[in-house]
Amino acid sequence: MRLKMSSRWSRLLIGTAGTVFVLIVILLLVPVLSGQSSFTKSVPLAEKQIPGIVTQAKQGLPIRLKIPRINVDAAVVYVGVTSQGAMDVPKGPTDVAWFDLGPRPGEIGSAVIAGHEGWKDGIPAVFDNLYALQKGDKISVIDEKGATTMFVVRELRTYGEHQDASDVFDSSDGKAHLNLITCEGIWNQLTKSYSNRIVVFTDKVGE
Repeated sequence: MRLKMSSRWSRLLIGTAGTVFVLIVILLLVPVLSGQSSFTKSVPLAEKQIPGIVTQAKQGLPIRLKIPRINVDAAVVYVGVTSQGAMDVPKGPTDVAWFDLGPRPGEIGSAVIAGHEGWKDGIPAVFDNLYALQKGDKISVIDEKGATTMFVVRELRTYGEHQDASDVFDSSDGKAHLNLITCEGIWNQLTKSYSNRIVVFTDKVGE
């Protein structure tokens, strides 16, 4: 059920994640070398004023996704990119997976959450009915602080298994979005994958 990104976008994403990691290490080491404790004196990266970088207040980490229309109330796990350059997926049928190399739900940009459809042996999966969502339906994400961020469905779109889906992970309108992904179509026993992907595009309420 993994959604393939373009190789250019995937390399850029991994490179950006590496840069952020190095920057975090530097910010933690500086207080230590100056005789301060990095655990008590360092400021979170989101609060640093770094020249040339525009920062935004961090949303809390997502822990639960709720979609009333299709009776979804699911725990959120965190995933990154596979060695094949695709977004990873949750291990089981009942959880959803947030792409943690992108924005958190509610931050500027496109946060992405994936879930399974059509689990083996007829076991219900979290996004079995994702296709039934319609424009205007509401979706909520609860973070670890207990705060709820609301989104509204804008459109549903279908992608082929090998179709470039970089636009699912990127946006340039300066607003916050949440995009939901699952599988549909014909099961390929050889590749252990479905032929298509359904993507639900949503916008943060109030933007």
